[in-house]
Amino acid sequence: MIDQQTPTAPNDRQYRTRSAFDARLLPAIAALLLVLSALPIATAYSRQLATPTAGHDTALIEPLRLLHERGARLTLDEARSELAEGRFERNDHPAGNYGFRPEGMWFHLRLRNPGIEDPNWLLMVNYPLIDYLEVYIITADGNVSHRRSGDRVAFAERAIPMREPNFALSLPPGEVVEVFLRAESQSSMQVPLVVAPAADFLADRIPGNQALGMYYGVLAALGLYNLILHLSVRDRIFLWYVVYLVSFGILVAVLNGLAFQYLWPAFPDFGNRFLIVSIPLALMAMLQFSRRFLETDRHAPRLHRLINWTMLALLAESIAALFLSYRTCVLVETASVFIVTPLVLLAAFRVLPRYRPARYFLLAWSTLLISLIVYSAVSFGYLPKQPLTEYSVQIGSALEMVLLSFALAYRFNLLKAENERIQSDAREQLESRVRARTYELDATLKRLEDANRRLEDFSRRDGLTNVYNRRHLDHLLQQALTDAHDHAHPLALMLLDVDHFKQINDRHGHLAGDDCLRAVARCCREMLSGSEGTVARYGGEEFVVLLPSTGLDAAQRLAEALRERIERLLINVDGRTIPLTISIGLHCAAANALPLSGKDLIAAADEALYRAKQDGRNRVQLCAASATGS
Repeated sequence: MIDQQTPTAPNDRQYRTRSAFDARLLPAIAALLLVLSALPIATAYSRQLATPTAGHDTALIEPLRLLHERGARLTLDEARSELAEGRFERNDHPAGNYGFRPEGMWFHLRLRNPGIEDPNWLLMVNYPLIDYLEVYIITADGNVSHRRSGDRVAFAERAIPMREPNFALSLPPGEVVEVFLRAESQSSMQVPLVVAPAADFLADRIPGNQALGMYYGVLAALGLYNLILHLSVRDRIFLWYVVYLVSFGILVAVLNGLAFQYLWPAFPDFGNRFLIVSIPLALMAMLQFSRRFLETDRHAPRLHRLINWTMLALLAESIAALFLSYRTCVLVETASVFIVTPLVLLAAFRVLPRYRPARYFLLAWSTLLISLIVYSAVSFGYLPKQPLTEYSVQIGSALEMVLLSFALAYRFNLLKAENERIQSDAREQLESRVRARTYELDATLKRLEDANRRLEDFSRRDGLTNVYNRRHLDHLLQQALTDAHDHAHPLALMLLDVDHFKQINDRHGHLAGDDCLRAVARCCREMLSGSEGTVARYGGEEFVVLLPSTGLDAAQRLAEALRERIERLLINVDGRTIPLTISIGLHCAAANALPLSGKDLIAAADEALYRAKQDGRNRVQLCAASATGS
């Protein structure tokens, strides 16, 4: 953790707050829309429950009776004969749910208009997925009309274009009709019958249709919102959520008959095949989103592998659905729901202690699990078909989608905060490393500069005597002349030579001669210590002492002191003392008589040195130009 915040921390905190609000805004609106969508359903249901005689009971003369086919399919005449012989049983499933039955079923109704002026009535089966429906309407004069419907029959054959199979009835006031209805389905046999005046029935359906529109509007809004999030933040979890939401929304549209009504009304066989192919794919999308959201590969590796194998099995189911019978696929896929949903919940429980977003995920999936179990139990006939159970998938999935949006927003904010913390830590570590590296680099550069200075100084010095060499002397001479001209200062130069140096080498050896040269150079440096003067080796046993801003008297005194000091030197070699003297040629140029080049200085001093040697050596000789001041 970082104890001190960076200067941008307050802005980052404001941005996080703003992001959290934005991320939760649309799910909150979706939850509100969901609540509003439940109001029309509740209104419609309360109206139906408050007036139980307003439905088909007002038209029924006698209780509904039914007959299960045994073996061969019955004709209408055979069904009427079975009714006459009393083999039709009284309906013991008022909700119209009879589970999975491979055989067909016959229903008998005797209807009478109790006095309603409108003769246009509807007979509807309130279950969109029933495969085949055949109705035989027998009027009082014995005329029989035959009609078909169901999701395996073209949508155009329905009396009114709505998602539930329906038949038109002409029922004038007081007239009695007899209805035989045969139903057959490879999936769940659910035949909840409704008989009502067409106008009243259609008016009662408006709130329910509005609720379904709101439901799909919520799904569309959540899908679009999370798709925009995916495109903005490039987090694939939002894309997988959109894939799951779309697949589940299409599946629900197939289950409630809207897909057949609007997408493939002329291709009923395709719709049925699409349903059994899409159920495993929707479950796969559910598992894919779940494992990515819960990060099971990190938090629960074993469950992650189990989920992968389950997804492969679902893929195999989807491919097999292209070839196997509808009934077999429906039974297997309905059972798969009881495997997949608990598996997702198990994964959520498994990662819950280590992954905080799993709490919201668990709450969301609990609602979906309950709704799917309720719907499957209705399909198997374990629960009655009531409004709450009939629309359990829509209610549960809408709640689950909204809660998952909250979970995604919470997860996104957690990841964003964690990324910001990691970036802050990384930035601080980087700054610390940069400071350390900068310090190391500065130290290295300083050492390199020192080395370069030493190397440069070494290149300017004589290797034997450690005074400046001839090459650097030329530079010093030119610089001294320039300064003297600029500031009108005098300039003195001594050219000194070790007397009889060849004899020292011949008599005592070159190593002794080297010691003598080093001693002379050392004396020169010591004499010039604290002054602006410099000493350089001119060549062989000759040295140059350059004295900027030095007048004639001072230069003569320094030259004489230097000669006397060297004369007093004691150079010991192998127990023998080597006498050492020097001859000095001195040239001192006045400020108004400075030469143009260093060569002129050297030449004048060399002339004086030559005369010093001629006059007996071990002496200081002033050049003629210096003596006359010219």
